[in-house]
Amino acid sequence: MAFRDDLADDLNANFFNVEEFGETVTLKRGNAEVTLQGLFDTPVAESSGTDVSAIEHYPRLFVRQADLPDGKPTKNDCFVLGSTGFHSAISLIALDFVFEKDGVVVYRCKHKEIKNA
Repeated sequence: MAFRDDLADDLNANFFNVEEFGETVTLKRGNAEVTLQGLFDTPVAESSGTDVSAIEHYPRLFVRQADLPDGKPTKNDCFVLGSTGFHSAISLIALDFVFEKDGVVVYRCKHKEIKNA
């Protein structure tokens, strides 16, 4: 087995494993929905006594490139995350993304505004 395969297996077994750190995420792209494993990270708002309003912190979502439709992320991908012990149920929109060398895509997201019709 190649190093890249070993790394992918390790990521799946630990990083994205819902029994460890990961969680189930639903990707909504157009009319399609795909369920995949991901890891959600959001900055914690801390007050340091200084005005840092010029700095914006965005939540991040880590997913495996191989789990994405056609292996390709897109801006404006929509994600739905269920409630966990760390956050309530949320919806996210991808603003941008980065491909990591280990086969992981890191999305920079914003919370999707949910309007009641």
